[in-house]
Amino acid sequence: MGVANATRPCAFVFVRAGDRLLVSEMLDEVDGLFYRPPGGGIEFGETSATAAKRELREEFGLEVDGVELLGVLESIFRHRGKAGHEICFIYQAFVDAEILERLDGISVPDIPPADVEVGRVFTLDALLALEAPLYPDGVGALLR
Repeated sequence: MGVANATRPCAFVFVRAGDRLLVSEMLDEVDGLFYRPPGGGIEFGETSATAAKRELREEFGLEVDGVELLGVLESIFRHRGKAGHEICFIYQAFVDAEILERLDGISVPDIPPADVEVGRVFTLDALLALEAPLYPDGVGALLR
């Protein structure tokens, strides 16, 4: 989750096809199951759009031509009982439906077992109706 007491810049991408979209299903041992768009930290010297595309490539082996910025959210949260603070650039990218369906259920490789991340595909309505939270807070409003 980064350096303690530091704000982390992040880029997240909702991969979409029609009314369906990809999110990452993750588990916080303290607070339970949650969802967020795929993505992660922006590296020094990297733009948020470049980071968004890199994260999709690293996490799901997915190359996208372009990403569209939906908005920027500030997120102050707790993860595994520790405080976090992120500035989140939220993007979307469109792919063919077959590509999106192939990503459903795929585990992100090369991450520690405690950080298990699995791609899940939902319709927007089904995603927003889940009992488990969708992070960062406020991202649902950007999708509408």
